[in-house]
Amino acid sequence: MKKYVILGLILLIAAGGLIYSQLKTNAQPNEKMVLGYTTSEESSYQSLKEYHEYINTIAMDTYSFETDGNLSGEAPENQLKYAKQHDIDTYAVLSNFGKTDFDPDLAHAVMNDKEAKSKFIGHLVQLAAENDFTGINIDFEVIYPEDRDLYSNLIKDTAKALKEHNIQTMVSVPAKDIDDPADDWSWPYNYEEIGEYADYVQVMTYDENGPWSDPGSVASLDWMKRILTFATESINPDKVIMGVPSYGYDWNVSNPNQNTLIEWNSIHSKIDSYDIEPIYDEETASMHFNYTEEDQEHIVWFEDEDSLQEKSYLTNIYGIAGVSVYAMGHETESFWKAIDKGTK
Repeated sequence: MKKYVILGLILLIAAGGLIYSQLKTNAQPNEKMVLGYTTSEESSYQSLKEYHEYINTIAMDTYSFETDGNLSGEAPENQLKYAKQHDIDTYAVLSNFGKTDFDPDLAHAVMNDKEAKSKFIGHLVQLAAENDFTGINIDFEVIYPEDRDLYSNLIKDTAKALKEHNIQTMVSVPAKDIDDPADDWSWPYNYEEIGEYADYVQVMTYDENGPWSDPGSVASLDWMKRILTFATESINPDKVIMGVPSYGYDWNVSNPNQNTLIEWNSIHSKIDSYDIEPIYDEETASMHFNYTEEDQEHIVWFEDEDSLQEKSYLTNIYGIAGVSVYAMGHETESFWKAIDKGTK
């Protein structure tokens, strides 16, 4: 009889430990993909360690390539090791970011030259195999409009080669609600063809407005809905991942040349230091506030916990695969809690 009592106590203690662990993390496993982009900055690793219970996938934005198809960059070993220890899927991001910006010539080189393209794809397979990556995330931006078909073919051939080794292909694409040949920014990305070949398509549903534009929401609700409607009409919803920003923009009304990105934790520091009461904009479901610094007027647009939760819930409304955040390193736990609530 005693052995059953002892066994019962052991089970009770174990269950109590499990309950305590769940209460401590405040996060249950998410059926949606919650993808956090990381960089080589130490702050990305710290965010991964602090908030890993809220995510199930990371994509390391630490790789580039040369015109001949050779790769450059490496995965931060601490991030890769930590992700594996916590059953977090890992992707390597390959972008055409050059010395100062995204380079359309660099992208064109590996898409147009057969030898460079073959070498590029071969290196991707090798990279994923050597590091046990779940997949590769292709992130070619600002490519030439005339390279639309070349890009679709690159994705097709890359996905085929990776699939032979059980490696997934994710493709990042700019947001659009119509396929417009006159739009040089978004036209090069054929949603239907990319969606046919890739396992996941990460739609960048942010930067609706920024330093290049008048002040406004970084990702207004109706705009995001239009983007996701077009995306899910063009791509299997099970493959679509939407994006939410971990930043806002600060417009210097007095000197527009100083418009700048402002990170999540810096936004809240600004609010506290100036004792500001942000305003909720019903039209965009975003937040904004004004402040004056050194006699210069500023307007900041951003997402708070409530608007993040509301917009993350679009993953359920549209039945898509999940949500992505660019980038980890400057957010707080309340940021991730909002996304966690919104995606469930």
